[in-house]
Amino acid sequence: MRTTIFRLTVLLIPAALAVSCRSSRSAAAQEGQGLGWQKQPLTIDGSDSDWVRPLPGIESTEKLTYAMTNDAENLYVMISTKDPAEQNKILSGGMTVWVNNQADKTNDEAIGLGFPLDPHNDREKQLMAEARPEVYKDRSAKLDDADAYELYGFSREEPIARYNYGVENKQGVVVRMNYNASGDLVYEAQIPLKAVFPKANNSHYYAGRNIAVGIFIEGIPAPPGSRGGGGGGGVSIGGGLGFGSFGSGGGVGLSIGTGSLARIGGGKGAAYKPKKIWHVMTLEKAPARPF
Repeated sequence: MRTTIFRLTVLLIPAALAVSCRSSRSAAAQEGQGLGWQKQPLTIDGSDSDWVRPLPGIESTEKLTYAMTNDAENLYVMISTKDPAEQNKILSGGMTVWVNNQADKTNDEAIGLGFPLDPHNDREKQLMAEARPEVYKDRSAKLDDADAYELYGFSREEPIARYNYGVENKQGVVVRMNYNASGDLVYEAQIPLKAVFPKANNSHYYAGRNIAVGIFIEGIPAPPGSRGGGGGGGVSIGGGLGFGSFGSGGGVGLSIGTGSLARIGGGKGAAYKPKKIWHVMTLEKAPARPF
C-alpha cells in the first residue's frame, strides 16, 4: 500500500508543478508584460496579420484576447474576439480603452479612446429605436454602425473630442476595426506616447515606465419595447468631468462617471453586463545595437 502511494506521489508532483508553471506563465502574460519591443511600426488597419499570435492577454469570461506593445513613439493595442455574442456586445454597447501613466487601475486621471461609441448615449439613434421597436428589437449591431470615435482627456481645451470614423485627429491617435478571414473581430489602436506623457522631453523618457491600460466594455440594455426595458430605461450619466495631474508625467486627466457601468436599463432587462479589464505593463526600450 505504501509503495502504491509513493508511486502515485512521484507521478503527481511533476504534473502539479507543470500546471503551476503554466498558471504562472499565464498570469505573467496578462500582468506586467506586453509583446516586447515593436521593431517595426504596426499598420493600424483592423487586420491582425502583423501581430504575433497567440495574443498573451486572455479574458475568458468575455471570450476575447488582447495585446499591448510599444516602440519609441507609440503604444499599440489589439483586441480580438471570435465569439458572435461578444462581437455584438462590443458593437452594440461600445468600448473605451484607457491609459493611465501612473500605472493606477483607474480612469480618473487617464486618457481614453472611445470606439465603438455607445449608441444608447446617441439621442438620435435612441429616438429611432424607440420609434420603431419592432425593427430594432432583435437587430444585431453591424460594423458600419461604428461611425464615430471620441478622445477623452487629451486636451484641457477640448476634454471630449468627437471625430467621424476614419478622420484624422491632431493628437495622432489612430483606431480601426474589422473582421479577419477567420471571422474574428479585430480592434487596433495606436496612441502616441507623447500624449500619454505630455511633459516628456524625448523618447528616452518612456522606457522602463509602467502604465495601466484599461479595456472597458459597456453593457447592453434591453431592446426598446422588450420586457424589463421600460421604466426609465436608457443609460444614466453622472459624475461630470474632473481634471487632475498625471504626477511626474503632467498633463490633463479626465474622469467620467457613467451610470451604465453600474446599472443599465431595467436591471433584469440588461442583455449583457459591463466589464473592466486592466493590464499593467512596462514600456520597452530599443535593444542595444551590436558593435
